[in-house]
Amino acid sequence: MRKNSTRRIALSTVAVLTSGALLAAVAPTAMAADRTQERAAAVAAAEEVPPLTAEQRQFIEDGMGPEAMAELEKAMSQGSSGSVQPRAFPIAAAAIAAAAWCAKGALGSIPTSVLSDIAAGKASSKKTYVRSAIIGCIGGEIGGVVWKFLPGWVKDKAVNMVIAFIIKYIR
Repeated sequence: MRKNSTRRIALSTVAVLTSGALLAAVAPTAMAADRTQERAAAVAAAEEVPPLTAEQRQFIEDGMGPEAMAELEKAMSQGSSGSVQPRAFPIAAAAIAAAAWCAKGALGSIPTSVLSDIAAGKASSKKTYVRSAIIGCIGGEIGGVVWKFLPGWVKDKAVNMVIAFIIKYIR
């Protein structure tokens, strides 16, 4: 009986040590490969977003309205403490267009009619999903802190403009 217990403990110890050695040898290489794949995916995603045309910019600016555009650009250029923040997008329209390209994958299975209804304020079982996907993309483009401090009416206009941009230019 003691022989079997000792043998099991010995085999378990060998298995643990072998697993640990393999993990120590393979993990750095696997993690480096994962980081490389993540970087390649980010570069590929950045390359997929076409530049904003003058027509698209005008469409967004008209849909948002001058007050909402000014509020969004002000929030993007200033932090919550009032200090000027450097932004990747100098204009709010570019951030909305980029958010639309970001959200297109998550909203690919949602019919255009449902997106139109949500933008029009009609009830839909998909409303929470659509808004969450868009807000996640907008927050990634303009910054989560910026999104947090925007007035509700600007947030609603931004979400609706992302939907309108997807319908008009992406689908």
